Amino acid sequence: MASSRYTIQKSGSNDYGPCPCCGNNSRKVWGYLLTNGQASAVYYVHWTLSRVHDHGASFDLVIGKWGHGSTPEDRSIVALAYRIINGQPEFMVIDAAGRPIAKSGELSKRPLRRDEVIGTPLAKEAFAMVDAIWIGDDRITELSLQQH
Repeated sequence: MASSRYTIQKSGSNDYGPCPCCGNNSRKVWGYLLTNGQASAVYYVHWTLSRVHDHGASFDLVIGKWGHGSTPEDRSIVALAYRIINGQPEFMVIDAAGRPIAKSGELSKRPLRRDEVIGTPLAKEAFAMVDAIWIGDDRITELSLQQH
């Protein structure tokens, strides 16, 4: 499905658990954000099933150059926390270094801090990507259904 600039290409999903805090299983889905048919980013969305209202969700974006000749040094990680506050969905850029995707170093060697993203053109791009995922990936429908 297309959003103004990005097309979503779903790739995989994984259920695992249980969550040590609540005992529910968690789900992670991932895919690609394409611009003009070329990968602009890889995304991961993670949440605990049936607990979005109190656990929230995580959106991790690996943004940069993809394809032949590219390396993890060509890409950065932007992490966003999704929470439901007063019944409304909210996203906040967080430090990416603490996210599991940043620890492997396989996709990117550069997890960005919140202060490296906020107030920059990259912030606008990251939020546009999250909008595209929100609209285009029906696997995350549970996130919007749990607004209280």
